Amino acid sequence: MTKETTPGTTLTGDTEPLIPIRHFGMRFSCTPRGARLARRLAGVRLDAWGWAYGTAAHDDVTLIVAELCANAVRHARVPGRDFRLDLGAHPAPDAAPGGRPVVLRVAVTDTVGERPP
Repeated sequence: MTKETTPGTTLTGDTEPLIPIRHFGMRFSCTPRGARLARRLAGVRLDAWGWAYGTAAHDDVTLIVAELCANAVRHARVPGRDFRLDLGAHPAPDAAPGGRPVVLRVAVTDTVGERPP
């Protein structure tokens, strides 16, 4: 299931909400194939949002997504459970209204809480 919202609200540690300009969230199977698909879809989404393939920002974010998803698959795998990727583009805190400066946020949530001793 794919979700794209414009705008939605995510609370930060401050009292003011951080409202994303764009948001992409999806669950993937906790397999190497799921991690690879998450990386590819993040790259497609970034390209659609204006960060073209081959740019430094696109390559850096795609690499971060790949690493976080691979870690979720390798170290936090629970058979039958998925991991979730959330990718958001938020206005920079010091950006002028209508300005282009954006903060990209990547979050990968795995299925393992605390490990038993």
